[in-house]
Amino acid sequence: MDFEKQQLEARLKVVKKQINYINIIDAPAMVIIGLGLFSKFGEDPGSLHPIFTDSNIVNGALAIAVPWAVFCGYKSIKLALEASKLTNKINS
Repeated sequence: MDFEKQQLEARLKVVKKQINYINIIDAPAMVIIGLGLFSKFGEDPGSLHPIFTDSNIVNGALAIAVPWAVFCGYKSIKLALEASKLTNKINS
């Protein structure tokens, strides 16, 4: 019983580390999405940087960043559910 609990705690530690890693990987996608939305809906996107006035570049960046963020969100939810199950097993 104690060995099983140690295995669950070790797996929980790995899952939490993976969640942190996914969050770090997701940060650049969120920044790109924020800048893309600013350039799409802001009054003067060129005020931040002249590259944001080119809609082809902005659309390309969003085309890469949005699926990237969706994938990271999917993995985060999947790992969070696993962490929750492991925590419940450890505490019961």
